[in-house]
Amino acid sequence: MTEGTRRLFIAVDPGEACHARITSAVGLARAHAPRARWVRPEGIHVTLVFLGAVAESLVPAVVAKMEDVAGRHAPLTLRFEGAGCFGGRKPRVLWISVAGDVPALGLVQKELSEALTEVGYVPEERLFSPHLTLARAGFGGTDAGLWAAARSLAAESFGEVEVRELVLYESVLSAAGAHYEAVARLPLGGAPAPLH
Repeated sequence: MTEGTRRLFIAVDPGEACHARITSAVGLARAHAPRARWVRPEGIHVTLVFLGAVAESLVPAVVAKMEDVAGRHAPLTLRFEGAGCFGGRKPRVLWISVAGDVPALGLVQKELSEALTEVGYVPEERLFSPHLTLARAGFGGTDAGLWAAARSLAAESFGEVEVRELVLYESVLSAAGAHYEAVARLPLGGAPAPLH
């Protein structure tokens, strides 16, 4: 009998107030890219590490590594504002940019990536670029409407949130598409670094 796997990723959540603002703004932006695949509002988050398929027996080790990293870092503040696309002239992904304590978030992401190599994770080679994914091009691969949607959101501010935890999510596939279930929430607990 083969062991089951779970499709997992680690993220931080923008919080209910930001989700509400994003939902409101996205309602208007959708008109520019009606063929795109839009992310459900409750599924919008800042992905730190995408683990992919993880053996059930390794999940406790993943949680332990997350707990260790989270305990070394203080809560941090992120702002969500403006929008853009990945893919240049052939836009594939529409995103909201992340500002605020991005260097601190990058350090958390780096330490998570390094710690999780011990449970088989292979770190991505591309530079960490925190963002909130709003939509992806449909099955054609690109969608010029995403640029129009990005322009319509360029001046928007979606608020800020104090990030107090890392969340291990499972991506659960169903006939209605993927939805995300929190597997574990690990509080950030490090003391703030002294100012120089």
